Amino acid sequence: MTTQIVFVGHHKERLIESIRALRNIPFSRIILLTGEKEIPGEEKVRKIAEKMKKELSMVWDVEIKKIDKRDVMKATAKLIEIIQNEKIGQNEVIINASGSLRTLAIYIAACITSSRIFTSIPRYNEREEEIGIEEIIEIPTLPVDFPGEEQMEIISSLKDGVDSLDEFVLRLNPDISREEERFKKERSRLNHHISKLERAGMVRKEKEGRNVRIGLTALGKFLIEGVRSYRTKKNEQKASL
Repeated sequence: MTTQIVFVGHHKERLIESIRALRNIPFSRIILLTGEKEIPGEEKVRKIAEKMKKELSMVWDVEIKKIDKRDVMKATAKLIEIIQNEKIGQNEVIINASGSLRTLAIYIAACITSSRIFTSIPRYNEREEEIGIEEIIEIPTLPVDFPGEEQMEIISSLKDGVDSLDEFVLRLNPDISREEERFKKERSRLNHHISKLERAGMVRKEKEGRNVRIGLTALGKFLIEGVRSYRTKKNEQKASL
């Protein structure tokens, strides 16, 4: 089945209508997202979420979760975790962004997790009062070129970055020296993969003096966190069987 993730805003009626308008994609579960920190307007959002949960629970399994709306990085990482956890439970995920003005984190998370994202176009009367939704539209997402296992090991090992390619070779192979032939082969292998990851937008090279520092981009960090969370939950699931 499918889980619909809904970002709660101040327009309860529009959100309810948008949720029901997506029933052409059968879903059995709804996650309502609110902010986890005290920011202007958030108290109203939480009250609306509670009212929506009470109303929607008559038909669907409804849960309220919180994310950090102030920090795009944290919000994206949390969204990826929520989506991956749903997929581990054998649920597909669609994202309903009708109630959110903070769309950057939503879009990044949707691209990384290959999730469909929808939003609604409000309908207004002659007095310019909102009276529902005009239509639901699907927002196209950009495909993320996921690295293979070998490249995943490389970006996982980068962590906070390295000051040079030679340093990275030694980090991955502490038992070899620079004078050995296999050091040159390993250096060539890593340089090849890092260049690919740089073109994919997951690794960044920055010249610092005579060295070239290598580190993860925000996309690389999001991908690693999402994969790590997915694998951890998957292993826990297998262990419990």
